[in-house]
Amino acid sequence: MKIKLWAASLFTLGILFSFVFSIILAVAFFLNLISIWLMIFLTIFIHFILWLVSPYISDWIYKWFYQTRFYTYEEISNHAYAKFLKKVCNEHNIRFPKIGIIQDQNPTAFTYGSASFNARIILTEGLFKFLDEKELEAVIAHETGHIVNKDFILMTIASTLLSLLYQFYTIFAKNRTHRDSNSKEDKLAAIGLISFAFYFIGTYLLMFLSRTREYYADEFAVRQVKDPNLLSSALMKIAYGIAAVPDDEKTARILNSTRAIGIFDFKAANEVSLIRENSKKQKGMLERALAFDFISPWAMLLQLKSTHPLVGRRIKRLSSMTDKPMFDFSGILSMGIDKRRIWLNFLKDAFIKYIYIVIILFYLAYTLIFSSLLEEGESVEVFSILSAPMLLLATVFYLLLVIAFYTAPIIRTWYMYPKKNFEKASVLDCMADIYASPVRGRPIEMSGSAIGRGHAGFIFGEDMMFRDKSGIIYLNYESPIPILGNLYFGWKKVEKLLNEPASIKGWFVRGVSHHVELYRFNTSKATIKSYVRMWSIIGQYLLIVFVAFMLYLAF
Repeated sequence: MKIKLWAASLFTLGILFSFVFSIILAVAFFLNLISIWLMIFLTIFIHFILWLVSPYISDWIYKWFYQTRFYTYEEISNHAYAKFLKKVCNEHNIRFPKIGIIQDQNPTAFTYGSASFNARIILTEGLFKFLDEKELEAVIAHETGHIVNKDFILMTIASTLLSLLYQFYTIFAKNRTHRDSNSKEDKLAAIGLISFAFYFIGTYLLMFLSRTREYYADEFAVRQVKDPNLLSSALMKIAYGIAAVPDDEKTARILNSTRAIGIFDFKAANEVSLIRENSKKQKGMLERALAFDFISPWAMLLQLKSTHPLVGRRIKRLSSMTDKPMFDFSGILSMGIDKRRIWLNFLKDAFIKYIYIVIILFYLAYTLIFSSLLEEGESVEVFSILSAPMLLLATVFYLLLVIAFYTAPIIRTWYMYPKKNFEKASVLDCMADIYASPVRGRPIEMSGSAIGRGHAGFIFGEDMMFRDKSGIIYLNYESPIPILGNLYFGWKKVEKLLNEPASIKGWFVRGVSHHVELYRFNTSKATIKSYVRMWSIIGQYLLIVFVAFMLYLAF
């Protein structure tokens, strides 16, 4: 297991190293610049200093902004979690980390430091409220895993390499010249652009490394507490706690500032909490709802920009480590999943989602082919090369591209929000739909009542939480008048709709989050129409006009 962890780390760092040194060698080949080495030295030196002093800076920040109190082992040695942590530290020959306690009811934990010699583990008071003693030990073991696995050092090295790549881009991409296309400056500019491409790829590799190290911190925790179910249970309770505790300014700052290093990505908390609460009464439904995270091809793409694995993937991995899992995915995996349907839907969704890119690529290919033909000689010679049918075909192809570009907003909206075949469904049915999509909404009807605003306490919030017999789901409303119409609806109308028997029509959409894009909201007193489809079309046309205008200014 340890070998796999280091293999993943070395793979990622190796690619980043190769990116950086490819650029260095290219620069050295085209231009003998001694200053480049000074720049590299200073970048590494600065990152080294930051790596050493950043824990002390972070201490000051957490004390100043969040009134964090730090404790040594001697000060908390009477607590069971401290004795557990001391035992783990002794087993792995690392110093007992400073323990910071933040007076906040949101349950979260994170760790930082330069290495094991000055590591800190931060816990909020919410952890002690929502978790039992053994679950708390599992969370602390996870954070200790980051220390033992030397995550601070590896992530700092990777970040330094990314910083170097970006510096290469900013230095060399500006060295363009229009006087001599073969000049060294132009070659350096090309190297700068390649550096940016490497930097772009590297950011995704860095997030891949972060996700991998979360998995291995989980495994470390399991080895220490001897029961994977403890961490699984803790993660679900943390999600519930984050969703249940009302946000204030301080809480929002803590969660946002520690999102990348926290034990749980708080952005997913509301969705996981709803899944947990909605599926309590039906065995196997929670697993089915979480299965989207490891069955849908979209899940893999949605995870690319995240520092944490998707919750379903993480829970499934923990469940595979025991013969008696709290969350049993074996039933989901053994059921007849139509993989052909999943992948066909994914390909259709991807085509619709990226239809503008597809059209632009076809246009560039068209332009490249015919511009190269025109460069071969005079237009008379081109006519001799191309037959009349070929010219006609080229013209038709060009017209089809233009028509496709300007009708794409309507095509996309028809696909994303179909206005027929609305079917009766429950909240739990929707959440457990492994074929759900983040692109094509599923037309559904539900009966229940709106129980509150989408964002509690925001009096201008136009969105609502809707409850039926099986659970709760988020409704997205759009007014015919942008912004002001939404604010007015939230201010004057939402309160009147709450707790009234109602039926809704809309489109269920499932990505990392899940919600219903509202079409109609009906009560005995009122019928409310939402204009999601209309604004989808208008918004895309406005984007087309904006892009065309920017291109006009650029050229």
